Amino acid sequence: MINEYLKTYNKKDCNGCTLCTIGCPTSAIKMVEDSEGFFYPEIDEKKCIKCNKCKNICSNFNDSKGTEKVYMAINKNKKELKNSASGGMFYILAKYVIEKNGVVFGVEYDENLKVRHNHYETIEECKKFQGSKYLRSDIGNSYREVENFLKQDKFVLFTGTPCQCNALKTYLKKDYEKLVICDVVCHANPSQKVFDKYVKELEEKNSKKVKTVWFRSKENGWRNQTPIIEYEDGEKEEENTYFTAFGKELLGRPSCHDCKFAISNRVTDFSMADFWGIDKVLPKVKNDDTGISLFTVNNNKAQKIFKEINNNMTFEEVDKELAFKYNHGQNVPPHKNRQKFFDNLDNKPVIENMKECLKVSLVRRILRKCKRVAKKVLGK
Repeated sequence: MINEYLKTYNKKDCNGCTLCTIGCPTSAIKMVEDSEGFFYPEIDEKKCIKCNKCKNICSNFNDSKGTEKVYMAINKNKKELKNSASGGMFYILAKYVIEKNGVVFGVEYDENLKVRHNHYETIEECKKFQGSKYLRSDIGNSYREVENFLKQDKFVLFTGTPCQCNALKTYLKKDYEKLVICDVVCHANPSQKVFDKYVKELEEKNSKKVKTVWFRSKENGWRNQTPIIEYEDGEKEEENTYFTAFGKELLGRPSCHDCKFAISNRVTDFSMADFWGIDKVLPKVKNDDTGISLFTVNNNKAQKIFKEINNNMTFEEVDKELAFKYNHGQNVPPHKNRQKFFDNLDNKPVIENMKECLKVSLVRRILRKCKRVAKKVLGK
C-alpha cells in the first residue's frame, strides 16, 4: 500500500510500525521522536535514491476478510488466570508454542521501565509478557528476528497491537504454517515520553524509585481499574491519573483515532481482549471478578490450533458484532483537550497537566448525572 504519511506528513496517517525504515535499501530513513514522544519516519535526502520502496511498503491498512468465531474464554488454571490481565488466553497460546520448542514474542518492561518487544523460549521467561502495558512498545528488530526463527523452521508466536501485527505480515509477504499471530484489541498507544514523566513525578513525590506499574493488577478484582504502583522498597500505592487520562483519549497517538484495525474484522490468527459487557452479552455466565477474555479465532489455521488448546479453557461462542459493540469495535475521537495537554507537556508537571485537562469533563459528567437523578426523582 502507498505510504500516505510520506506524501502528506499528516500524523494520523502513520502508526509508527517502522516498516518503511526496514524497507529502505540505503538506510535513508530513521524514526524521529516528535515533541509528544511519538516516532515518525524521516528521510535523509542525501541518502535517498528515489526508489520509492518506502512508499510502497506501508502496512497501515486492513484487508481482512472477516473473523471466523468469537468466544468468551477463561483459563481453567487459577494461578495462570490470576497473573493475567483478563482471562489468561496469552498464557495458553504461549505454552502451546513453547511446548513445540518455539519462540514467543511479547511486550515487557526493561530495567528502566521502557516498554519493548522481546522474545523468549521458556514459559517462565514469557511471564514477563503478562499484564497490560498502556503505552507504545519499542518494536526493535522483532520483524527480522521472527523471520529468522521461521527460516530455522521454529514455531513462533508474535503478540502486539493490531498495527504491529499487520506490519509483521506485510514484512514477511507470506504466511508460515508455524507462525501464530495474536493481536491485543487495542484502545490507543500513549508515548513512552509521557509515561516516563509520570513515573519520574511519582518517584520525586515519594523519594524512592518505582519498580513497576501494574496497570491491570487483580489484587482488587478484575473489574477494578485502578493501577498499582510498586516501589523498590516493596511499598504499593493506587494511583489512576495516567490510566484515567489514557481511557479518556487524552494521551493517544494521532493515528489511534483514525485506526484501520478498530473493527471486528481482525488481521491476525487470534485476537484477545478483556470481555467488557459480558453481563449484557452472556448474562448467565458466572462472573467472579477473576477475569474473562474476549477471544477471536480468525481463520482456518487458528481454528485448528483452537481445537488443540480449548481443553485448557472454559469457553462459549458469542455473536461477533454484539461482542465488539462493547469492546473497541470502532474508532473514538481524541479528548477535546488533547492538544492542550501536549502543548503543555514540557511546561507543566504531567500529573497536574492531566488533571487540569480532564477537570472540565469531570464537572460536566457530574452535572449530567445530577440532571438524570433529578429527572428520575421528579418522574416519581
